[in-house]
Amino acid sequence: MSETVTVRPARIDDIDELVAMWTRYMRIHALNPAYRRLRTDAIQTRAGMFRRHIEEATSVVFVLEAEDGGLDGMLVCFVEENEPLFDPPRYVRIQTPFVRREERRKGNLRRLLRAAFEWAADWDIHEVRLFTGADNLIANALADDLGFEAVEVVRRYALRPEPEMNPEDWLE
Repeated sequence: MSETVTVRPARIDDIDELVAMWTRYMRIHALNPAYRRLRTDAIQTRAGMFRRHIEEATSVVFVLEAEDGGLDGMLVCFVEENEPLFDPPRYVRIQTPFVRREERRKGNLRRLLRAAFEWAADWDIHEVRLFTGADNLIANALADDLGFEAVEVVRRYALRPEPEMNPEDWLE
């Protein structure tokens, strides 16, 4: 792994590029039932969510900074309360891990995760949970290889028929 790669917290001026990466992420996973029915304001809503994660103390977006100053990857982290019956009382939720295709297989996800682990430790939190799509076989295999244990599976059941959607029409 090259040490010239920079992992840093995202800044407000990164939001447009974060949204572009998120859009790519959503297109890649367009057949996932959770992502099939994006609202018409999804892009604006996601931009606002990125802004909150950047500005709020209990969340962060880590990015891989490219040599040209752009972004090659991202990972969202935030503190989440656990169910009151279980320990630990809080954990760090990691979601939307994304590395541009040409920057994969270079240790970049590990770099992003290392930053997330250090951030969690700074919060004195001893558990992180990585959220991946159930249908994302590669991400789930990688999570297993990295030592993450599956702790739950969330399933959905549509109570009414869903309209057919063409993923190419999404996120224009």
